[in-house]
Amino acid sequence: MVEESKDGDKIDEKQYQERIARLEKRINELEKAGKAAPPKEESKIHVEGLVENVVGQFIPGLGGIIKALEASSPEFRQKIADTDAEIKHRIDVGWSSKPVIDYHVSTRPIRHGRPAASRSAPRAESVRMPAEGPVREPIVDVLEGKDGITVIAELPGVSEEELNIRLTEADLEITAGRFCKKITLPSAAKNILEKSYKNGILQIKLN
Repeated sequence: MVEESKDGDKIDEKQYQERIARLEKRINELEKAGKAAPPKEESKIHVEGLVENVVGQFIPGLGGIIKALEASSPEFRQKIADTDAEIKHRIDVGWSSKPVIDYHVSTRPIRHGRPAASRSAPRAESVRMPAEGPVREPIVDVLEGKDGITVIAELPGVSEEELNIRLTEADLEITAGRFCKKITLPSAAKNILEKSYKNGILQIKLN
């Protein structure tokens, strides 16, 4: 059984060598025919693309076969050109079939030591979120004493320039950034005696 396997391998190898020899002979004939053609026709026939280069790097000699087939078959040459165009398009826009959102940030990833080709696809519209979130009510404490009314409000992340305070006799309205609160006072107040704001804490004294 081992000897039969070896003989079978020899037969397969012999057939393989014969096929290679016939293929090389055909290539030589096509190359001679291409050299005999006028220069203008040769320049039209010869198309050197990505497929030919890549195949030639991985399988030496096969690039020449592709050249010969391109020269002898316009249909094959068109298929190679279409494949080249598809590869270039995939390099430009990426290999994923999923939609890509472009946030207008210029990036140039490095692929095999060379910068990737610039994108040719149209830019998607940017999605912008509102700068401010929903209005919130701050945490407020109201203290009433002999000297008047003290209101303490927690306003984290708010600057003093954003503070807007409005006093009526019965209500105190505080607006600052995304915070808004209308406070009903325990008793009437006409004046703001004192106001301080530090580390997100607003303190107001009324009488």
